This record gives sequence, C-alpha cells and structure tokens, in this order.
Amino acid sequence: MHDNNMVEAIDSFIHKVTSDFKYANMNINGVLITDKNGLIIANEDVKNDCSGNIALLSDLASTFLERQANVCLENGDQKIIIREAGKTVFSIYTEATRR
Repeated sequence: MHDNNMVEAIDSFIHKVTSDFKYANMNINGVLITDKNGLIIANEDVKNDCSGNIALLSDLASTFLERQANVCLENGDQKIIIREAGKTVFSIYTEATRR
C-alpha cells in the first residue's frame, strides 16, 4: 500500500511538472528524478544512462556555490534544467527557446 502511494505521488509530480511548464515557447520532452547517488527514482521519456552524471553535476554546482543550485545545460535545440531538492535531484528536459 505504501509503495502505491509513493508511485502515485511521483506520477502526480511528473504530471504537475510537465503541465505547469507548458508555455507557448517551452516543450517538455522528459523528466528524470534520482537520488543524490544517481539511482533512478522515476523517469518519463528520458534515457536511464545519464542519471549518475546528473546527480554529480547537481552536487558539484551545490558544492561550488555553497548552496542549492540550478544547473542549465543547453546544446543546440535541447536544454536540461537540473535542481537538487532535499535528497532528490530533478532534471527537466526541454526544447531550447529561440530568441
């Protein structure tokens, strides 16, 4: 029963993130949630082979800035926004905005 509540909470969070960030100029392609060690908690439309690197980037940025940090990686038409929250790391994959 407890596991179902956790799955529902994670699914609800992913749905909320993907619906809240849908602006006219932003399209979310995927969401990845890991723990601080890079172990996958949940993902939607994201390859699993990058989870450790995402957790490491988040940790390095937080260490460098001495506080929680947002990391934004952009390459061509794709962008990844990474944010540490407590014991988890959230990454949102979007299309890069054109100005």
